[in-house]
Amino acid sequence: METNESSLQRPAAQIGTPDDGLALRGGLRGRMAGTFCTLQSSLEALQRYLVCNASPQVRRETLPLLQAMFDSIAGLERLCANSARLATGVLTRGSEELAPLELGGYLKELTDCANEELALRGFPARIRFLDESGAAGTWTMADGSLLDGILMNLLSNLLQLRRDGVLSLTLRPDRALCCADNGPGMELSAARALLEQGQPSGELLGRGALGLLLVRDYAAAMDWRITVEPGPGLCIRFALPGNVPPAGLTLRDSVRSRGAAMRANLRRELDGVFGTARPDGE
Repeated sequence: METNESSLQRPAAQIGTPDDGLALRGGLRGRMAGTFCTLQSSLEALQRYLVCNASPQVRRETLPLLQAMFDSIAGLERLCANSARLATGVLTRGSEELAPLELGGYLKELTDCANEELALRGFPARIRFLDESGAAGTWTMADGSLLDGILMNLLSNLLQLRRDGVLSLTLRPDRALCCADNGPGMELSAARALLEQGQPSGELLGRGALGLLLVRDYAAAMDWRITVEPGPGLCIRFALPGNVPPAGLTLRDSVRSRGAAMRANLRRELDGVFGTARPDGE
């Protein structure tokens, strides 16, 4: 299948310096984060007051409503954050600070973190990772937050369709990462138009295509080329650029434990889609 080269090329940055990009992203996201933090703190204070001072009957009637509000806030925060990332990505493209990363180690750690979180939430879904790259591993220039965004959007997209779904990650010897799920998928031409060319159909936009647009945007930020392959579910092939890390860089230098950051990112994503699962009274 031919790839639309112009649609995959990285556009020139629209800002002056990387610092400008950080200021833009931080300013927009920071204002949103501050607003949501204030709102959530107010609800938590109200929850504590009800737990300590309200009668049992009032608690029974109001705490479930507060829980629904917590869940709504988490969902709205996710939508706002994703919209901000997509909007600022258009303006800041080219300012990302990529670093050498051994992809197999990263994917193994993310798989372990995600499966642990899914089990804690009682989801039967799982991520499976297969590394076919060989003993030397697969090094690439990447950014951990962009990688988290790609894979967590693909996972939450699957979970909304199948709570018992499986997301399979395969790192191939030809410097390609293949992500395939066993969900119902989508019509092949529509998936290709969306992910390869950034042209979602009206139907997909109506159903919400923001997560997959972010997958495309994050991949473009790292020069990963996307092709959508036929499959029973959604099957995406990311072709990695031929970047080679600087001489002398070791696995220990590049692959550091990111477990805490991964879990935090995954919990925010799942909270935004499925709710915070906060027990009453906490």
